[in-house]
Amino acid sequence: MEININFSVPSSASASDICTILSRVMIDIAVNDSEGRFGPGEIYTVDHDGECIATYDVLAEPDPEEYCFPYNCHDMSDDADALASAGYGCDEDYGCYGGDDY
Repeated sequence: MEININFSVPSSASASDICTILSRVMIDIAVNDSEGRFGPGEIYTVDHDGECIATYDVLAEPDPEEYCFPYNCHDMSDDADALASAGYGCDEDYGCYGGDDY
């Protein structure tokens, strides 16, 4: 499950303030999940003293049979060619298979 959390704090906020906001978000997620009110496609708000301090939303789980970035991102077959063409290949990419033969 992937959850996007959005919040903003003033530049004067301390690390403690940020941790407080994040802990409130995590508590809200846990409460919504335990009460069965937690699911993809909805935007949730976290309020403090009548003010929205954060929002979060849950992304839908991808179909395991479907290629969906960033999920199932394991096809890196072109990376070696791209790096070699940029001059970052290994010796084998340049026809050198050991030794000092260039």
